[in-house]
Amino acid sequence: MHKEEKVLQGICCEVSNCVHNNGHCCCTAKSINVKNRMAVLGEETMCETYEQA
Repeated sequence: MHKEEKVLQGICCEVSNCVHNNGHCCCTAKSINVKNRMAVLGEETMCETYEQA
């Protein structure tokens, strides 16, 4: 039986070399922390949960 991968709903990740990116721009981390909460654009944010693959 294939266990369905859990992803954070509403979170899109473009960082292809993060261990939490499932290859479909979805984040599989249990939770995330983001720097610059006052950002207007996605490119102004920085994910503190990032781990290099």
